[in-house]
Amino acid sequence: MALDFGTHEDVVFERAPLVSVLTQIRFPPVLSLMSAAGVAGFQTAIRDSYPTMLPAQRTATIAMGEQTVGVEQKAPTWRMQSQDGNWTVGVAADFISLETPSYSSIDEFLARCAEVLRAIHRTIRPAASVRVGLRKVNLLRYDGEQENLSSIVRPEVLGSLAVRDFPAPLTNYFSQFEFTEDDNKLVVRCGLVIHDDEPGFLLDCDCFTERPYPIDGRDTLIGLLRHFSDGITSFFHWSIQDAYKRQLGPRPRGAGEGVPK
Repeated sequence: MALDFGTHEDVVFERAPLVSVLTQIRFPPVLSLMSAAGVAGFQTAIRDSYPTMLPAQRTATIAMGEQTVGVEQKAPTWRMQSQDGNWTVGVAADFISLETPSYSSIDEFLARCAEVLRAIHRTIRPAASVRVGLRKVNLLRYDGEQENLSSIVRPEVLGSLAVRDFPAPLTNYFSQFEFTEDDNKLVVRCGLVIHDDEPGFLLDCDCFTERPYPIDGRDTLIGLLRHFSDGITSFFHWSIQDAYKRQLGPRPRGAGEGVPK
């Protein structure tokens, strides 16, 4: 299978490099979600878990013609946050999302996702999805020396970064891989970044499908997201060198606290 990159130990990492996990489910536009009144019922349904209503995000794009310049206002994104600030639900006219920088396990993530999807099914009843995606973003720290990246990431993933004899220092590089499994795709974007003034290697994995699914929080859609998570985890373990994995502090799942991959 295209989303199976080989066997790996079922472990959690004490120093996991995950910085964000996000699922977004897109659906045909629901015009009532353009207004605060239209999202009120959904917000009430999840308020116990996400009591903080954040300011709506609005974006605009500028369209330029031969003789005209127009500004197109995008639909607002309504955001609700857990009390500890670690979980954010987003809802707009054409999508629902759940995001966290504090991922602990796929079971917790999917349980929260199912709760949100059941709520939007009861209150908004969107049509079947047009895109379902799960994204995991990892930031691998290293000392900034290009040659040391090979001890962290497989050369197949590094691409040109595995070259050690460029005539000048390489300061920026990004690449993209795309893998296909039936109706599902895994897109991996990776490259050099500077985060908090420190060098890092970004490994951004986005698994998605455009096959329609009922948006109701039941096993079919939740099982798909679990499958996406397994595929991303499989790629992560394949792409990272064993020596670097040991630096992340792996231990068997269930043996103490940690952040799973």
